[in-house]
Amino acid sequence: MASLRFKVLGGTLLGLLLALTAIALLSTLREPARPTVEPKPVEVPAAAAPIAPAAPEPAAAPAVSRSKGQSEWAFFFRAGDTLSRMADGTPLGVVVRVERRHAFPDGSTGPAYVVRSPDLRETAFDADELERGARIEEIRDVRVPPARLPDAAPTR
Repeated sequence: MASLRFKVLGGTLLGLLLALTAIALLSTLREPARPTVEPKPVEVPAAAAPIAPAAPEPAAAPAVSRSKGQSEWAFFFRAGDTLSRMADGTPLGVVVRVERRHAFPDGSTGPAYVVRSPDLRETAFDADELERGARIEEIRDVRVPPARLPDAAPTR
């Protein structure tokens, strides 16, 4: 009798699964009828006064830095990473060091990357702005010191 119970239970579950699948398919296939809107032709008067040029739109406000004013920041780049600008691939330089608190010219403080450009000038970049707009071109050469010197005597 146990096998009959399992057959009935399995058949019921398969029937429910089939019903739910059919409902889901039918509800996605039925799209509401959208009314068609015909555009009305616009009449332009022939003797209309010349239209003044529209005022130029103001430039988009720069994204607010999430790092300025922060005392803790998880730096993404490390000293020795060669960076370039994501937008156009222009080389930015090599990260010389990271500073947890840097005083920027606008009076704010926050974490910064000091980057040496190809012309050997060092420039401090806001950490958040640089991480959003730069990519790593070349990762620094990481040398891990050996656990012990090769010519050292064995420890045991």
